[in-house]
Amino acid sequence: MKHNRIKIVQKWVILALLAAGITLLHYGTEQSSYDFRVFYSELYCLPIVLAAFWFGLRGALLVSFTISAFYLPYIVWHWQGFAAADIDGILSLSLYNGLALLIGSLKDRETAARKMLLDAENLAVMGRSLAAAAHDMKSSLVLIGGLARRILKKTDVSDPVSRKLSLIVQETEKMERMTGDMLDFSKPLNLTLVRGNIDTSILNGLAKTKELAQEKNVSVKYHSDSVNSAIRLDNMRFEQVIVNLVQNAIEASPEGGVVTITTPFSSPGNLILDVADNGSGIPLAKREQIFDPFFTTKKGGTGLGLPIVKKIVEAHGWSSEILDNSCGGTLFRVNLREGSNNDYIHK
Repeated sequence: MKHNRIKIVQKWVILALLAAGITLLHYGTEQSSYDFRVFYSELYCLPIVLAAFWFGLRGALLVSFTISAFYLPYIVWHWQGFAAADIDGILSLSLYNGLALLIGSLKDRETAARKMLLDAENLAVMGRSLAAAAHDMKSSLVLIGGLARRILKKTDVSDPVSRKLSLIVQETEKMERMTGDMLDFSKPLNLTLVRGNIDTSILNGLAKTKELAQEKNVSVKYHSDSVNSAIRLDNMRFEQVIVNLVQNAIEASPEGGVVTITTPFSSPGNLILDVADNGSGIPLAKREQIFDPFFTTKKGGTGLGLPIVKKIVEAHGWSSEILDNSCGGTLFRVNLREGSNNDYIHK
């Protein structure tokens, strides 16, 4: 990290020396030496191009604006009433900033494209590794959990072994859920889109979170303003989105807290799903990481619940965002109309 900072400082020093050196050459050259002044004007392009390649659009614009600030007094000082040299100087200023904008934008696009490609390659490798590991783990866990449950049924409750067996069953079930998440994340999504009312899927998903809500002493409330709204969706995958978001909200809520699910409907084509908790919230610095695989702030969490949500949401052509809940905590919003895959219907 320290080495990288030193390299960045060195690059900025080089850019500053280039800009200052070329400026000194300009101001130290006689007005009659037109060819030299043209050459020095073109030299200004060098630090701008270097800044674009090293620091992208922001760096290139910073250097071009600085050069403009250096060069503008020279133009004013030698102003001859819109003579050829004056117009050439004004065009040079436009060239510097236009060059910075063009090359900086291209560099930023290249960097973003490279990052997307690298992320896709990493996710592909991660997915294959996860699938292989989860498949092997699942077989063993099914065997261990099945044997432990059979023995537990035949063991007296007062037997000390019973408590140990119960612990084995609980931990095995936790590991089975983890391997299920790993398999869900690693598998490609093949959606089966059908027209259906989202309320049915939401209620089915909430039924699967009822036990966790009771265990955590958290109330789950559902308010729908879109009972007559239907969209094309994969019911099973959408239920999984509901389960993951609501479970995440329940676990983030304090004891006695409330998780609220709403589907505010304002106009045809503007259908939204909100899942809000009243927990401690998510810091802004971590919101960009929250959908990254294996990033989790929960003890014992896999860090795959929200990445799976994002994967399903984007496969439908929808979008998601994290907002602050007005009552404290976090609000996860899914916009169900953003993408082209979603055929909205209002009955």
